[in-house]
Amino acid sequence: MKLKQRLIRMSENSPQNFRRVVIGTLIFFGGAGMLMWAEGATHLEPLRQELMALLALIMIGIGASLALLGYLGLSVFRIIKFLDDKDDDALS
Repeated sequence: MKLKQRLIRMSENSPQNFRRVVIGTLIFFGGAGMLMWAEGATHLEPLRQELMALLALIMIGIGASLALLGYLGLSVFRIIKFLDDKDDDALS
C-alpha cells in the first residue's frame, strides 16, 4: 500500500516529472554524442577510447532511466490514480 501511495504522490507533481524527462533526455543524448565521439577519436589510446565508450553507455543508461521515470510519472501513474479513484467511487 505504501508503494501505491508513493506512486500517486509522484504523479501529482507534473513539473518535477517533466523536468526529469527533459534532464534524462539531455543526459541520454549527451551520452550518445560522447559514444559517437569516442568511436571516431583515433587520437586516443585504445584503452581510453573504451573507457570513454563505457562512460557514455553509463550516461545513456542513467539518462534513459531518468526520462522513463519522468514519463511514467506524467502518464501511467495518473492512469493508475484515475482507475483507483473510480474503484473507490463505485464502493461508496
